Amino acid sequence: MTDEHDVTRDLMKGDEDISPSEFAADEASEPDFGNWPEIVGVVGTLLLIWFTFAFTG
Repeated sequence: MTDEHDVTRDLMKGDEDISPSEFAADEASEPDFGNWPEIVGVVGTLLLIWFTFAFTG
């Protein structure tokens, strides 16, 4: 079981506070989605703007 203080300290750690090997392990454990979420977000935003002006004038 993890102590609440340890969890808070871990969340407060900046990238410069951890070792390079720990940073590399953390980066490797995160999924890499590439750029498609940003592209989908931009397209969705543009569609929302277009719909807003198309139906409200």
